[in-house]
Amino acid sequence: MRNGQVLSDAGCGRCPGRGRRPVGGHAGPGPGAGIAVSLERASLQELSYGGRFDAVLTIDAIQHIPPEDWPGVLTNLHRASRPGGLLYLTVHELERHHLQQAFASLSARGLPAVWGELAEPDAPGYHYCPGRDQAVDWFGHQGLAIVGEGFRRENGWGYRHFLLRTGPSSPPS
Repeated sequence: MRNGQVLSDAGCGRCPGRGRRPVGGHAGPGPGAGIAVSLERASLQELSYGGRFDAVLTIDAIQHIPPEDWPGVLTNLHRASRPGGLLYLTVHELERHHLQQAFASLSARGLPAVWGELAEPDAPGYHYCPGRDQAVDWFGHQGLAIVGEGFRRENGWGYRHFLLRTGPSSPPS
């Protein structure tokens, strides 16, 4: 970030309140520059900024969004970025056998399960793991181009890191 640029830390970190995460904006630190911070609470589904940020990041947050809300959340994140801006997000991944167990467990309890959902008593809240291909498909539909991608696996789970660039215009409707 260069001095004077504005960053949104959308939904990063954990805070009380179901589905409501802090959304902050600040000027990028440069030599001798201070950092101005504005903190607001909103769900990723409720973001209504328009072209306000040079970059938006959402780390360890979008995994808590159900699949039916992902396209709208990506539209909101795209809209919050200035044309040609950057979006950095992490996508939670689980090994296939964990997803199979979660799907079987939810289905056996008569719950309306979607492949990739994890809502088990031993899990810290709701998680949705769309998989790389589904996430990339949603990015394409929102006019988000992949600039960089990385992956780190832990014990049966991992995070896919995406650096995306917004298009020169508003996100598709």
